[in-house]
Amino acid sequence: MAIKATRTYVGSIKNHQQVCDGLDSLGDSASKIWNVARWTADRIWDATGEIPNGSVLKSYMKNQPCWKDLNAQSSQKVIEELSDAFQSWFDLRQRFSGANPPGYRKRGDTRPRSTVTFKEDGFKHDPENNRVRLSKGSNLKERLC
Repeated sequence: MAIKATRTYVGSIKNHQQVCDGLDSLGDSASKIWNVARWTADRIWDATGEIPNGSVLKSYMKNQPCWKDLNAQSSQKVIEELSDAFQSWFDLRQRFSGANPPGYRKRGDTRPRSTVTFKEDGFKHDPENNRVRLSKGSNLKERLC
């Protein structure tokens, strides 16, 4: 078994006024993906009595317009987090009958927004200018043009 190393970089935003709308749009997009997948899981659950796993949700979501708001890896990560949340709820429900399934995420001016995870291909570091560029999905790129 190979050991996988994960690195986390922490930075600060010094040009908040310039980037806040773009960052907010990423968080809103992640919330939209979560909410559409959550709604879909609810419908499948009602119809079959079973919660769909992450691969079923990913297959369905790839055909939804909101999927292309983020880069593919970030969209997939949102679905993985939702799947993990359902699994945690299911495990907790075995011990505590009052446990609630994962809910919907807020969008817009209310907080908190969903977090967006970028894997290695999702950002580029420009050390000359001390900047990080985040990858957006094709839908967000089109809206900004």
